[in-house]
Amino acid sequence: MEANVPAEVYDAFIAARNKGDAQALARLEADHGTQTLLNKGLLFRSTTFFATALREGCRRLYGPEADWDTQMRTAQEWGARSPSFSYDAAADLANTPIILTDVPYLDRTTWNPERYRQAIRVDAYLYPFHGTDTTLRGTEYQRFHTTFGNVLRSELKHYGMDTPPSSFDAYLQFVDASLDRRVREGAVALKLASAYVRPIDFGPAGQAYAQAAYESFAAGRSGDRRALENFLARRAAQYACDRGLPLQVHVGMGHPEPGMLMANTAPFLLEGFLNTRSLNRLKITLLHGGYPFSSDCAALVQTYGNVYLDFSWMPYLHHFYLRQKLSEWMEILPANKLLFGTDTAAPEFHVAAAHYARDSLNVVLDQGYQRKVWNAQQTEWLARRILWENTAELYGLEMPHPC
Repeated sequence: MEANVPAEVYDAFIAARNKGDAQALARLEADHGTQTLLNKGLLFRSTTFFATALREGCRRLYGPEADWDTQMRTAQEWGARSPSFSYDAAADLANTPIILTDVPYLDRTTWNPERYRQAIRVDAYLYPFHGTDTTLRGTEYQRFHTTFGNVLRSELKHYGMDTPPSSFDAYLQFVDASLDRRVREGAVALKLASAYVRPIDFGPAGQAYAQAAYESFAAGRSGDRRALENFLARRAAQYACDRGLPLQVHVGMGHPEPGMLMANTAPFLLEGFLNTRSLNRLKITLLHGGYPFSSDCAALVQTYGNVYLDFSWMPYLHHFYLRQKLSEWMEILPANKLLFGTDTAAPEFHVAAAHYARDSLNVVLDQGYQRKVWNAQQTEWLARRILWENTAELYGLEMPHPC
């Protein structure tokens, strides 16, 4: 739809949908055919593997004999029971004992803390004075900065502040206190999702330059945003390194909407960051297989002993490509470097992703065995390592054997 209506119409559609404004949506449909365009796009996307995975996940989760309408009624009924009911059912069906999630907050009375573990998106701390204005198409940039800003305001409020303090030292003290508390509450990793809003190079930046930029922004003046962002990102990475927490980094493609600049997500942008001597013991996970930079990711993981590759998201976006890359990765990477994941906000996709990932891994391992790349013992060991042991060791999780 975004490519077939004026940009301001698309913005209005997203705003109306987010607010649940039925009248505004009806006007946009009457004037611009927005819903018709959306439905047409969904029809064209029905041949993607994403759509296939959704259908398979619903079939497995809600019953293989039920038609689509019945499956959707079941989904609504389960959702009404409790926020976690569908996710627990999906995790049980997929035999997933522990789920890592980067949602900002979890109600521990609803979401079992033994199953659901958090990774903290530290991006919220990198942009204390950033707005959502942009000249880019789409709404990805605005959406991510809005999310970052909401989390920062919530954390500031927790410490009795409505806005960031005027002093940079005070802000750093706040960041440390906030991270310390969230780690005590159960977070097991930090995460950088800033690829959606800026390049992921995170170059060197001195504290004096960062302080000057921060205090200039706090006073309502302009400043060097990159110096401030880079300093805060590297400081968060050092925080993780000093405490033995892994750091996840989003690399590669984002959602199917303009706003993210693909050049900003290329994994080789991280090389200066990865070569930081004080971070040599920081366990860094490159997320989502880095499509379309998947081979570039493998080169970094093979080069740096503290860098790992997670292929979450790929199992329900790619079928042939995932098998191709699994074969490539497993032939060049040490057995402890590759991690299974799903990256699914919907329980149906978790079920489908777990199924397709195991199926693809089984096919690739069998082909490797037939080609005498691995013997039988090695294929079984690689399956265990990739499906759970690597993740358990990296994040310090005590898990039963799930695969």
